[in-house]
Amino acid sequence: GSGVSGCGPAIGLRADVTDRGSIRAALDQVALAYGGFDTIVVTAGVFVPSDTTGHIPDEKWAQTFGVNVTGSYLVADEARQTWQDQGLSGSLVLTTSANAVVAKKGSVAYDTSKAAVSHLVRELAIELAPLIRVNGVAPATVVQGSAMFPRDRVVGSLAKYQIPYTAEEPTAALVDKLAKFYAERTLTKSPITPADQAEAYFLLVSKRLSKTTGQVITVDGGLHEAFLR
Repeated sequence: GSGVSGCGPAIGLRADVTDRGSIRAALDQVALAYGGFDTIVVTAGVFVPSDTTGHIPDEKWAQTFGVNVTGSYLVADEARQTWQDQGLSGSLVLTTSANAVVAKKGSVAYDTSKAAVSHLVRELAIELAPLIRVNGVAPATVVQGSAMFPRDRVVGSLAKYQIPYTAEEPTAALVDKLAKFYAERTLTKSPITPADQAEAYFLLVSKRLSKTTGQVITVDGGLHEAFLR
């Protein structure tokens, strides 16, 4: 990945969004590989459920905000200097959630962290203007293809919503059942996939929305509980 030529269309890098130095190192590697960067999409996130009493340990609360909120801010803050040095227009997209506006039991840390990310979009849009546009994507629950839904969480959700299943069923079948359940709660009755989110990210960073900043696009299949009010 070093040198502008010969590195191919993509390089793989490891970074910890809670560590400013790690972010800086990753951004520097990208700049070395491609001569700079104009677009950043932040998808790093973590979900820590409450226990059976509704309690979340202090360290898990801090971890949730550290990854979901502070991580997004640190990426933006470290990218800022490079963008300013380049003097070229660019785009930053953060990942928030439909949960940012839907209050419910069992996910207080995650939901409030995503509400913070939604407002961070607006704050950064002001801070980084006029050079950089900042927007957000708010998905509803994405089960299929999501690292945030390992088998144990899928099984827990199926039990919570009293969806019939057997322990012998493969993980893919359980994921499909849960995805269909969430889909039935939306107006379009369609599961939300990572590909659906990718379309929104691509649209926001493209020239087709070059006059859009400080906005959050929902990709939730029509989750009416999350309608603006």
